[in-house]
Amino acid sequence: MIPAKVINKELLSSNIAHVYLRPLRRLVDPIPGQFIMLWIPDYEEVPMSISGYSGGLLRVTVKARGPTTGYIVKDLPIGSYVGIRGPLGVGVTEELVRGKGLLISGGIGIAPILYLVNKYNNLLKESKLIAGFSTNDESRLIRSITHKIDVDVVTEEGPNGCTVVDLLTRKYLGIVTNYDYYLVSGPKAVLDQVVKLMPTNMRGYVLAESLIKCGLGFCGSCALRNLLVCRDGPLVRADHYRWLIS
Repeated sequence: MIPAKVINKELLSSNIAHVYLRPLRRLVDPIPGQFIMLWIPDYEEVPMSISGYSGGLLRVTVKARGPTTGYIVKDLPIGSYVGIRGPLGVGVTEELVRGKGLLISGGIGIAPILYLVNKYNNLLKESKLIAGFSTNDESRLIRSITHKIDVDVVTEEGPNGCTVVDLLTRKYLGIVTNYDYYLVSGPKAVLDQVVKLMPTNMRGYVLAESLIKCGLGFCGSCALRNLLVCRDGPLVRADHYRWLIS
């Protein structure tokens, strides 16, 4: 485990924050889609998608869901120390995002997409990102990349609210042949629906979601049939993912 210092926290909504960490030992440069195991003293170790990495500074984007993530968002002090393991898992390499892509994100699944867009910006200029959030407040997550990629954002708030799956169905399914590939990130329900909706002959990738505990492929808690998400994923080909959920 590598010790890291909390350099900064940026509260983006009432329950979501960017947390900036400075590892005290050099990390292998992470690939978008990879994750770390983040240990907080007196709390548990939790998996976190990497949402940014530059100049040795690592960023994770945390949504308060339980005691540990709630503490990270609301109470973890700047200047304190945590432990990290990683980067772990299989991420999105440069060659996979060549061409015109349709990126699909639900909720906090935007975290790895933020890093992807920043790292591979020159390759994504012709691509499209469609993103859905529960609230207008949470949709602030997307603001930092709207000048780097064409974005279509929806929220579930208000009388006209809808999900990213609704947006995909109504506006993009009829024109998916305009794209060379798709990549989806978000809650498992979103991943499953998107993969079932998209054409089976279209190149696609999924950043799989599961219950990760060890991060090393030992405990089996994250297994989807024969795939261990922490070791063999999170990046999974859509055709394989379709079989995993069948």
